[in-house]
Amino acid sequence: MPVILSEIRRRFPDLRTPDRPESQGIEGAERRHARQIRRRRRVRYTGKSCGKGFVRSDLFLYQKEFYIEREGSRFLTLSEILVFSLMMTHCRNAATGGKYTGSIRSIAEILGLSPSTGFRCVDVLKRANLIKCETKAPNGSAWTSYRINKKYVNSAEHAYNKAGKSGKKTRFIDLQTAAADAKADRERFYSIARQRAEAPAEQIRQRLRKDDQYSAAERNYNRLTPKIGTYAAREQIYELKNAEKEQKHWAAVMAERMEALSISPDDLRPRYRCAKCSDTGFRPDGSVCDCYPGSGRT
Repeated sequence: MPVILSEIRRRFPDLRTPDRPESQGIEGAERRHARQIRRRRRVRYTGKSCGKGFVRSDLFLYQKEFYIEREGSRFLTLSEILVFSLMMTHCRNAATGGKYTGSIRSIAEILGLSPSTGFRCVDVLKRANLIKCETKAPNGSAWTSYRINKKYVNSAEHAYNKAGKSGKKTRFIDLQTAAADAKADRERFYSIARQRAEAPAEQIRQRLRKDDQYSAAERNYNRLTPKIGTYAAREQIYELKNAEKEQKHWAAVMAERMEALSISPDDLRPRYRCAKCSDTGFRPDGSVCDCYPGSGRT
């Protein structure tokens, strides 16, 4: 049978239960006070001052490339879009005076980001000329005022809408998806290159295997290969010499049949377009080969 906390309090009024403020002491009161302050800050940023708890995120932020200093043109990441949308929603509210005043840590806490991610996103937005730092925080304070670069944002949105009407709108791809697509394109490029290089040699090899004498000689030659390795490992010199001698005999038979069919050994070698990596994309030392074209297409 469950015990009701109110019944315990009625029977034992002097008993201090864990949820009473007296049992937590001064430290508990300080923690509750700190939580109340954080709640008030959240209400201030996400309540009436920021559009009654809603953050406006425009579509063009996801589908337009922005020029970022020291990085070049690229799409914004989801974290960067969230930080900018929160600031833009706040600045568009008349009650805020068109500026966002707060700490980067509070932004990260509201959006569920780490503080380091919040600082990185704000730095990227500055270098992208999307926001401007109006008032630097004084010493010992983490609060800073930011304003949206309205002229640049409006021109970017206008260019996005104009591109959509002309059918030249770019498609948004995040960095992870773009990296995965680039890797898939590279693997597909080298796979096609290897198939093209190996296909003629494989056709000639199939033509040889239709010859009964060559096919029998090839089977015997391949049968002796593992035996030679075993004899060499066990240092069985007599058996090793006999196996090597027999293998040379079958190799001579294969060469005779190839000559009779007008096929040279070079015809059985794939003709790769890149001699450095053999159309694999990687050199023998493991480094990436430079034969991959920029377009990734043959």
